[in-house]
Amino acid sequence: MLKKIIYGIVNFISVVIIAAAIVVLIMVLLTKPGKPPSIGGFTLLRITTGSMVPTYDVDTMILVQETDPSQIREGDVISFYSSDPMLDGAVNTHRVVRIEKDGGQYVYTTKGDGNNVEDPYDVKSEYLVGKVIWSSVILGKISRLVSNPLIFIPVILVPLAVILLSNFFQTISLARKIAKEEEEAAIREAVEQFRKKKELEKQDSIKESDAESQKPEETE
Repeated sequence: MLKKIIYGIVNFISVVIIAAAIVVLIMVLLTKPGKPPSIGGFTLLRITTGSMVPTYDVDTMILVQETDPSQIREGDVISFYSSDPMLDGAVNTHRVVRIEKDGGQYVYTTKGDGNNVEDPYDVKSEYLVGKVIWSSVILGKISRLVSNPLIFIPVILVPLAVILLSNFFQTISLARKIAKEEEEAAIREAVEQFRKKKELEKQDSIKESDAESQKPEETE
């Protein structure tokens, strides 16, 4: 019983991992070059520096929702394409401390919660990715570990391959068992039909014999 429970849990985890991998693959394939993967206006990012400590520790996974620039408020944490030459256009995540409007677009002044000064480069609304709506340190740590080939291959890939191969062979074995059972059932049914047919023929033969014996003898 315990073995079945453990096997079921492992199978469930493998399915979740496969589903997650497929989702990530789809996100990557549908993402335009130079942009973070996104599905339905939601983007998963991982904090890689300490500029947002203590709000977001390093390796925290954040969920960013695509948001209309007019809906951003002071105090919101946003992700954006940075104009800082040191970041080379990479996505950055900081808190909005001031908002101004320049013609038809918004300009945000941002600052990392762990930084002493505001960011030297303002963020134009055209570079906005979205607003942070959720975070998880645990998932972020797992994501970083999984992205490490030295961890991913022996801890995730190899066991997952073993599980998939095991399920594959079990499926083949089950298919053969079902096919054998169906074949045996078909043979039993054929034998039973043959037996019934012979039984009916025997009964008909007996009836014919009885009928012949009961006929009156012809006299001259």
